Amino acid sequence: MVNVMGTYFTAQLAAQHMIDHGTGGSILLISSQTAHGTTPQEHTSMYGASKTAVKALAVHLGVELAPHKIRVNSLSPGYIETEMGRAALEANPKMRDVFEKAPPLGRRGKVDDLTGATIWLLSDAGSWTTGSDVLITGGLHGGGMHLKV
Repeated sequence: MVNVMGTYFTAQLAAQHMIDHGTGGSILLISSQTAHGTTPQEHTSMYGASKTAVKALAVHLGVELAPHKIRVNSLSPGYIETEMGRAALEANPKMRDVFEKAPPLGRRGKVDDLTGATIWLLSDAGSWTTGSDVLITGGLHGGGMHLKV
């Protein structure tokens, strides 16, 4: 529920600040590739459902907040190498192998792989984009989901 409620209330606070100051702006929510389908991991149904809700929030908030010149979009990254993720992969070498082999581009994502889409969606370059979701998965959303941990 934190993925959904925490994201919703944080977006509402940001939107209220923008409305109060008459600035408009852009809000970027973080969903996941699991919002688009299953992953090689087992037992991810609740995580996937919560990230699907985050993706839906971007669509609905994007429409609701548009009259205030506030855009809302989401990113759905694949396996991004983070400190938390590294610890999980070290604990399960089989999972590490899957995460490295499953994406068609042949590697796990890096935080820097999200930079371009983030800049686009938060800047004026994305000024006519709201309620959208951008998948950044190394191609995993198009294939490779058959590998299992």
